[in-house]
Order: sequence, then C-alpha cells, then structure tokens
Amino acid sequence: MRTPPDREGFFTPVSLWDQMTLGVVGVDAAGVVRAVNDAAEKLLGKPRGRLIGVRLEALLPGHPVAMDLLTRARALNTPCRIRDARLNPSPERTVAVALTAVPLHTPDGAWMGAMLQMEEVGATERIEEGKRIHDALDSLGDLAMTVAHEVKNPLAGIRGAAQLLEGRASGADAACVELIRSEVDRVSRLLDDLLGLAEKQLVREKDLNIHEILDHVGRVCISSGERPAPIADYDPSLPPVRGDRDQLIQLFLNLVKNGMQAAGPDGKVRILTRFSQRTRMEQGRRRRHIEVEVRDNGPGIPEEMRQRIFLPFVSTKASGTGLGLSISQKIIQAHGGQMEMESMPGNTIFRVLLPVGSP
Repeated sequence: MRTPPDREGFFTPVSLWDQMTLGVVGVDAAGVVRAVNDAAEKLLGKPRGRLIGVRLEALLPGHPVAMDLLTRARALNTPCRIRDARLNPSPERTVAVALTAVPLHTPDGAWMGAMLQMEEVGATERIEEGKRIHDALDSLGDLAMTVAHEVKNPLAGIRGAAQLLEGRASGADAACVELIRSEVDRVSRLLDDLLGLAEKQLVREKDLNIHEILDHVGRVCISSGERPAPIADYDPSLPPVRGDRDQLIQLFLNLVKNGMQAAGPDGKVRILTRFSQRTRMEQGRRRRHIEVEVRDNGPGIPEEMRQRIFLPFVSTKASGTGLGLSISQKIIQAHGGQMEMESMPGNTIFRVLLPVGSP
C-alpha cells in the first residue's frame, strides 16, 4: 500500500534524527562537532550554526568528563556511559545529564569519531519530589491549623491583659509590659503564617499576562524601599498563563524579596521569562509551559539546606520563619506547575514552570 503523499519522507533517517528526544552530537576524530540534532540544540541552548565546527572541549569548557568519556570509548572500542554528569552550556545554566559515548568507525574499521548522546535526567525525580513536598505540606498544614487555633485564643487574652497593665505600669514595669505585648504580636504573626500554610485556597483561574504580574511585583518591592531593584528580561512572545492573580503575586513576591535580601543593596536580581523546553502530559495531551526565573548573585544557599529549602521552618535568614517558600510551593502545586532551585555562590536560581492558558 502506498504511503500518503503528505507523509512521504517523514520516516527518513534525517527526519527521525530530529524527532529524537535524546540529544546527539557527532564529533570527528579531532573532537570537532560535525552534526547535532534538535534535542541537542535545545539542551545546549544554542542553534546548530553555533555548534557545528566547534571543538567539543571549547563548547563545554571545564567539563573534562565528556572528553574523558570519548577517550575511553575509543580506547575500549565500546560504548561508555556516565549516569550523572553536570554540564554548564552557559555560565548561568546547569544541566544534569546522562552521557553515552559511542565510537564510530569507517566500513574498514578505522576510527572516525564518536557520537555523544545526552539525556537530561532528573525531570521525573523533580516532579516526584515536588509531590512528596506537597504531601508533607498538607500533613503539616493540618497540624498547623489545629495548633494555631488552640494557641491564638490564649494569646489574645495575654495581649488584652498586657494592654490593661500598660496603662498602669511605669518605668521598668512598663518596658516589661511592652516586651510582652511585642512578643505576643510576633507569635501571632507567626501563627497567621502557619494558618496561611494550612489553608486550602480556591484557585480562581483565568488567563493572565505573566509580565503584568511580574511588573506589579517589581513595583511593590521598589515602593517598599528595598534594593536592588529587580531587572526584567522578558520574552514578549509568551502567551497567557492560567492561574489566580492574587496567589501568583504572592508567589513571586516571596521569590523576588528573597532574592533582593540575598543579593544585598549592591547586588543584582534578574527576572527572566521564556518558553520551557519541557512538555508534560495532562489528560493524554501535551501541555506547554512557560518558565519564570528569579536569579540573584548573593552568597548562595548552603549545600546542606538545598534539599530541605521548600520545607517549613527552613530558612537561610536568622530572623526568617522559613514559611515563605513552603507557601510558594503550595501555590505552584495548586496551579499544576513546578518549582525548582539551583544554587552556587554568586548565582541562585528559583525556576517556576506554569502551564500556558487556554488555546
């Protein structure tokens, strides 16, 4: 049976090469890139024209693991694999990949180069980790709601008594009463934050311009007198996202303020938007996402805290409650999105993925 005309040529090697989700780079015996597929372009963040003809070691500076893998594949004359490698295609981007080097030979057996396969890893693990954090926050939220309600009533009584004493006390006694009242207020604010973590808020979804939300967040931060002012780097072609405006403002306000405090008044905070290269299946259909990154050049998050940073009461700030990121995580999960963090000294990135709006 003859293939329909509009499908002729679809199943050619060239077409299938660019349909692969695995990034593939072909290098010759001198280590010069001779071919790449679409997935490799996306993974490395560069168009084909800027990759072909470049030496691999220049394309991935500071990453001898890829070159060592190619050398080993040639010496052993067999495919060699590393399951967990980290590449930096640009100074601000780190990609976790599994690398496989496959030796290539001419028909008479002469070595002619290698094929480097790059498979991004961790996407499934990140989704599962987000779900685990979400479940943990739900459990803690139920406990927090019970505790907060039980404590708030006696706190109100203590504050009322302190106010009565405040009018009668003088000198050192007045200072003690003021201390009691201020500490009760502080604990009350903490309990309000706990209740915010516990609340299962209704997401009032509608199509939203993500840049209008981010600009609003920037204006709020600047009006409070905090510095540095965030620098916007937007992709103007992005479509609307689907979400609750008030909740998304709270989400990005937490992230931007954290970045400003980490960077300090002389630092830099950037807000970037772009299409995500990832797609997720929802109800049997592919759903596209946009990415919003909040980057700061502060000291970074200590390594021992990175795995726990989205959990309640974990904070890098001496005076922080450690609830802001937990609440942000709940918001993004309720929107069907995902939040990730990468951190090293001088470059911390909080990355938010949000589904695009209605077609």
